[in-house]
Amino acid sequence: MKHSLKLIIITFLFIAGLALRMVDFDDPPLDFHPARQMHSALMSRGFFLKDNGYIADQSPEYNRDAMILGTLEAWIEPPIYEKLTAGLYRLFGAVDLRIPRATSILFWLIGGIGLVLLTDELLGTAGALGTLGWYQFFPYGVIASRSFQPDIIMVCLLIWTMYLLKRWTSDVNSLRFTFATGLCAGLCILVKQVAAFPLGLAMAAALISANTLKKTLKNRRVWLAAILALAPMLLYNYWGYFVKGFLVQQYQGRFFLSELISPAFYVRWVRMIDQVFTVPLFFCSIFGILMLRDKTARTSWLSYFAGYILYGLCLPHHIGTHNYYQLLIFPFVAVGLASLVKTASRAIMKAARKQSRIVPVAAALCGILLCAWWAADSVMTLHRTDYRAWPQRWVEWMDELEPYEGRISTIGIMDDYGGGMTYWGLHNPGIWDSTVESMNDLDALIKLNTTFWNYKYLVVTDLKKFYEQPRLIQYLNDTAVVHRQEADYIIYALNEK
Repeated sequence: MKHSLKLIIITFLFIAGLALRMVDFDDPPLDFHPARQMHSALMSRGFFLKDNGYIADQSPEYNRDAMILGTLEAWIEPPIYEKLTAGLYRLFGAVDLRIPRATSILFWLIGGIGLVLLTDELLGTAGALGTLGWYQFFPYGVIASRSFQPDIIMVCLLIWTMYLLKRWTSDVNSLRFTFATGLCAGLCILVKQVAAFPLGLAMAAALISANTLKKTLKNRRVWLAAILALAPMLLYNYWGYFVKGFLVQQYQGRFFLSELISPAFYVRWVRMIDQVFTVPLFFCSIFGILMLRDKTARTSWLSYFAGYILYGLCLPHHIGTHNYYQLLIFPFVAVGLASLVKTASRAIMKAARKQSRIVPVAAALCGILLCAWWAADSVMTLHRTDYRAWPQRWVEWMDELEPYEGRISTIGIMDDYGGGMTYWGLHNPGIWDSTVESMNDLDALIKLNTTFWNYKYLVVTDLKKFYEQPRLIQYLNDTAVVHRQEADYIIYALNEK
């Protein structure tokens, strides 16, 4: 393929991918793991206000309360993305949630550039174009790439680190690529510490494969890169755990290693993979990696996959319950699919020489139609639910739902775990995150009474979880009245019967 035509196709794919992500651009960030997105939103607004920022159309009391709520959000990874967003708020002079959405999209596209460079060098034009089409139009990637969370930056940096690693292994004594790979890996791991699992194994395996274990261990540049990659994360953990202490509680609730002996854990994990990629596509990508002819690349990507498995085993609860925890494996799947596309393109061109030129045209048309189908699916998903009414609802409801200063009157069954009410309404609700369905009648009644007696209202926005609890619904029918209801929420006035 001519270089100019290749550049035109790549440019078109990037422009089309950007245009697709602009659909429903001003919808609030409640469409994809809203609790995680609102966590970042609260922190960013808090940083902005704490650094002498001011929301001009709000009262001094509003600005004070919004700053306090932002500072109360717990840190897990260092809030790099949230600090960046606060800086952009200052630059544009407004706390606007479209800003971090645009930033996430930009990082996703920058990751796409790295993916093209990586796959083009490793697998050629067909592989690069095929995987870029998947990366830009695959529905889960479209929705996830608009979300306000550091995982999007992590994906971008994972791709660029693996690209730089490939260049470095071609000349392991290159000081330029030593620094570039180490710094990129260090920033990636600092942004999201779980990136240490795949990157650590991939970097070690690639360097040993390209040289030998003995030469690798003796190479000072390898140790320099390792320090650059791990030191920022280690220093942050030392500071957060031993100096400030805020990471102690965070780490206590993250490791459930007893789940490893439960078959249900592995079923949940596979279901998450299926939810994000579909199981057939995921296993096809593994097969594609196995087909890589470059031994060093094949070894490094298989080690990357081993790091993903280790990551899932260390975080068994989250890997089986939060589908965005699969974003870490996105670069692996992309390269695996690129390998399959390259193999398929060879077979197609061979058939074209023997039979008819229509074969590659038909194959290209099938690829275009598949991308069009994915794009249409993404648009339908984005238009399926409109969240624009929620900010104003929370503002208007607060005088009614939370009339008493210093007392929490509202409990919720909420898909954002109260993040929207906290962000726009400036009040933290209680959360009903339990179930009484398996309890006996007496224990269930005691649990419900002790929970709801001290609240005045129950706000239900997670209707799926609500309707899965018939015993709770019966209790509310007996003791409460529907205060307000629309298609996407129910508000009960508690203890009114």
